[in-house]
Amino acid sequence: MQLVARALIDGTPCPGEIAGDRFHVIDGDILGEHQRRGHSVPALEAVLLAPLAGVRFINVMGGFKMPGGLGADLPPMWLPKANNYPSGDGAEIPIPAILTGPVVIESELAVVVGQPLRKASADEARRAIFGWTVFNDITAQEYGPMGFWAVGKSIDGFASWGPWIRRDLTEERVLDGLAISSTVNGIQVQSGNTKLFKFPPSEMLSHISHRITLFPGDVVALGTPPPPAEVTAGDHTVCSVEEVGALNNHFVEDSVVSHGQAPTRSSSSLARSTDRRTDDR
Repeated sequence: MQLVARALIDGTPCPGEIAGDRFHVIDGDILGEHQRRGHSVPALEAVLLAPLAGVRFINVMGGFKMPGGLGADLPPMWLPKANNYPSGDGAEIPIPAILTGPVVIESELAVVVGQPLRKASADEARRAIFGWTVFNDITAQEYGPMGFWAVGKSIDGFASWGPWIRRDLTEERVLDGLAISSTVNGIQVQSGNTKLFKFPPSEMLSHISHRITLFPGDVVALGTPPPPAEVTAGDHTVCSVEEVGALNNHFVEDSVVSHGQAPTRSSSSLARSTDRRTDDR
């Protein structure tokens, strides 16, 4: 398994590779040429962050086939998720007091772009895939009935992803079927499978690239199995994708996190994610 991640090592964010039970710090471009620095720490001691910093998120809308073929004739739909303070495994996610409706989680498989894509074919897009990760697409649903999904998905902190990027996973394996699930306080609330994607990931990347150029590091979340699950402050959630990983988050009241600062994290979830790195090792 080829896993790349980013972690706090002695208080400094460092890119690295996870191999066995070690986090190996790397020098260079995690998306390009890099090499191990010769320094590693036990994986359980590496406080994992979002795998990349300063990247752009795009949400696929209606990405799953619906019972009875509902919506099968609709073209690909997607929207930018203009989110500040995205976080990684173990992060605490604040729920703003200003919201009046439900907040939901959406467990998703996301694809990370590794090369620039502009007006790309599906084959070109497939070759440009850097890797795959778990995405928790948090959404304030009160904006949906008005059609303002981009607002509901772009609230500060309403994006978490990781715990790492898996590089050695093929699109063919994804389309064969990987289980997607989520739990809230240990109770399963979502269940689906990537074999039910309406469009192959490479076709989605191609479609997007004919409208906006995709750049290395862009993260395209491929949709969630319905229905999304409601969460409130105090809830612990786990979003999982088979053969990719499990992403832990804790929801807190808005007042717990200082404004202007990135969400904090709970170290209690780190061991769980490392232990659940794969189901196929």
